[in-house]
Amino acid sequence: MKKLVILFFAIVLGTSSAFANEKKGKLTKKEKTRIEFCTQITKYLGNYNRELNEDLTANVRLMLNQNNEIVVLSVDSKNEGLVSYVKTKLNYKKVSVENLEKMKVFILPLKIKRV
Repeated sequence: MKKLVILFFAIVLGTSSAFANEKKGKLTKKEKTRIEFCTQITKYLGNYNRELNEDLTANVRLMLNQNNEIVVLSVDSKNEGLVSYVKTKLNYKKVSVENLEKMKVFILPLKIKRV
């Protein structure tokens, strides 16, 4: 069985807005927060160790509750294994990033590449 690794995890304007705003050389507080959030989610997801015939994509809708825990609302993907994996890995995990809005829905595009 081939070991699969999450190679690319893009979060809504997270890293792209950070790199697009390099003209001043400094990141805003909001951009730093998004990058930290992206890093924590990537850490929670870890390695996807299932055999795949093709790359997988999904749109993950989630929000933070009052306890700073991730609540997965939905995972839009054709692969049920990926849906289950994302929900298991992220649901009710504590996030230690400050300044994130509570009870706001975030949509995170997820891409897992076959290696």
